Amino acid sequence: MALWRIKAYHLAGGFCPIQEWYAAQDIEVQAEFDAALTTLSATADWSDLWQFKELKRKHAGLGEIRFKLEGPPVRRFRPVGIWPPIVQGEFILLLGCEKNRNLYMPHDAFTLALEYKRRWAQGEGEVHDYT
Repeated sequence: MALWRIKAYHLAGGFCPIQEWYAAQDIEVQAEFDAALTTLSATADWSDLWQFKELKRKHAGLGEIRFKLEGPPVRRFRPVGIWPPIVQGEFILLLGCEKNRNLYMPHDAFTLALEYKRRWAQGEGEVHDYT
């Protein structure tokens, strides 16, 4: 049973960054992401899960979903989202990114995620169930 509802942010005009990112990934990445979402949606408290990390400092208010492919080489992924205080048990995916050491692809992923969060807070765009 799902305890969390996973949503996706759509910009004005219908563009959905997380769905575009997902569609561009190979089947192994998609499968690991789907597995991480399944684990998270069935877990009440994410604080002890490796698959989720609440971001701090200049990226406060964002959370990253964490998963990896063992490789070689090991590939690490960090889709980013928010959990609005208005609705308990809801997480809104904003965009996806890959982490290689301390570099992210796209390099400005968290800055862009903060911009999407700001737009969402101002009522721009729409949120739909993630499928």
